[in-house]
Amino acid sequence: MSNFEIVIGLEVHTQLKTKSKIFCSCSTEFKSPPNTNICPVCCGYPGVLPVFNKKVLELAVRVSLALKCETNKSIYFERKNYFYPDLPKDYQISQYKMPLGERGILELPSGKKVNINRVHMEEDAGKLIHKEDCSLVDFNRTGTPLLEIVSEPDIRSPQEAYDYLTYLKLVIQYIGSSDCDMEKGSLRCDANISLRRHGDTKLGTRVELKNMNSFRGVRAALEFEAKRQAKAIESGEKIIQETRLWDVDNLKTVVMRTKEQAHDYRYFPEPDLLDFSVSNELIEGEKALVGELPIERKERFLKEYKINQKEVDIILASPWLANFFEEANKAYPKSQELSNWLLGPFLEQVNALEKGFDSVKISTQKFAQIVRYFSEKKLNNLAAKKVLSLSIATDQDIDGIIEGEGLTQVSGEDQLSLFIEEAIKDNPKPVKEYLEGKEQAIMFLVGQVMKKSRGNANPQVAKDMLKRRIEE
Repeated sequence: MSNFEIVIGLEVHTQLKTKSKIFCSCSTEFKSPPNTNICPVCCGYPGVLPVFNKKVLELAVRVSLALKCETNKSIYFERKNYFYPDLPKDYQISQYKMPLGERGILELPSGKKVNINRVHMEEDAGKLIHKEDCSLVDFNRTGTPLLEIVSEPDIRSPQEAYDYLTYLKLVIQYIGSSDCDMEKGSLRCDANISLRRHGDTKLGTRVELKNMNSFRGVRAALEFEAKRQAKAIESGEKIIQETRLWDVDNLKTVVMRTKEQAHDYRYFPEPDLLDFSVSNELIEGEKALVGELPIERKERFLKEYKINQKEVDIILASPWLANFFEEANKAYPKSQELSNWLLGPFLEQVNALEKGFDSVKISTQKFAQIVRYFSEKKLNNLAAKKVLSLSIATDQDIDGIIEGEGLTQVSGEDQLSLFIEEAIKDNPKPVKEYLEGKEQAIMFLVGQVMKKSRGNANPQVAKDMLKRRIEE
C-alpha cells in the first residue's frame, strides 16, 4: 500500500424526518406491518399524480445550508429510469441536472475539509426480504423522502471515511433533519474507491461498494478493497469500473455488476410535477434553524462548562444528551458534578432501558435535584442511584421517593452512634485487625454500619466515628 494513494468519495442517503412520504400522504412509520403504508401514488398506479411534500424541501434546505452549499432556487424533478423488483414504478423521482445544493464543504473535528459535490432530493425504493426459497417485497419504504449527499473524492483513508460519516451523521441529527438510525435504514452509504501511484494526478478507475450497514462496515470494506486493488495493480491486472458488494460474513468484496453510466438511467423531466422556486423566506427560516453545529458547540462547552474534552465528546455524541446536560445546568450550575452523574449512573441506567433515551421521562430539573441532594449529603451514593432508578422512566417526585423509601442519609452522630456500637460489638475480629494496623478492616465495619442503617448512613461520617470509637 505504500506505493499508492487511496482516493475515496462517499454517497450518503439519509431519510428525512417527515411524517408522510415525499409525494403522497402515506405514513413513514418504520415498524408498520409490510405493505400497509402504501397507496396508488407511491406504488405508481396509472393515472395518479404526485404532490410534493413541502416539509421535505424545508429539511433538505436545512442540510444544504449546514453543509455550506450554494442553494439552487429553481427546483425541478426528473425520472431516473431503471428496473428493480422493489421499485414499483420502474423509475425513481429524483434530481440530476440541477440538484438542490452544490459546492459545499464539511470541516471535520480533525480539521480535514471534505468538499461536497451535491445534495439532492429523491424518493426511496422498497425493501426486499430474501428467504431460502423466495424473495418478498415490502413497499412501505417506497416514496420515503431521501436526501443524497455526494462528497468529492477528497477522502484519503478508510479511517477518514469513518470520521467523515460519523461527523456528517452528527450534523444532520443536530439540525433535526433526520434521526440517521442505520438500524432502521435511515442512513445508508455507498463508497467509491480508487488507487493511484504517489505523484500521479490522474484518478484511477473507481469501484463502487455497497451493502455496508455500519460505519465500521464501511471502514472494513474500504480497507479490504484498497488492498485488493493494490495487489491487482502490482500484478499487472486492470481495474474495471464495477459495483461490488461487501460480504460481511467472509469480510471481502464480491462483484455485483459492471457500473452503469448516468445515460443508462435515461433521465428526463418528471412530467407530473411543476417546476417551482425556493423563496428567500424559506431559506432564511431554515438558516435560523441550523443553529449551532457540533464543532461550535464543542468549543463552547469546553469554555463554558470547564469539563474535559473526553467528557464533552461523549456528551455531544448525542444531541439528546447534550440538550439534557445544558438544561440540567440551568437548574444546578455545577457542571462537573452533573457530568459525573450523567456519564456514570444516568447513562448506565439509560442503556438498560428498552428504548434508550426515548424511555427517559425524568425532567432535567429532577435529575439536577438528585445530583444536588447527593452533593449536599442528603443522599448517599447508593440512595441517590436508587432514587434515579425509580424516577428515570417515570418522573416521580424526588422528595416523595426519598420519604416513601426512607432514603434520607443519616449523618448526625447521635443517629449513627447506635449503629456504630452494634457494628463494633458484633465484629470483634475486624476491630482487632484494625488495631493491629490493617487499615482495610475499617471498611468492613463501615459496610456493617451501612447494612444496619439500610444504606442510609453517611459512609465518611461512619468511618470517622468508627476510627475514634475503636481507638478510644
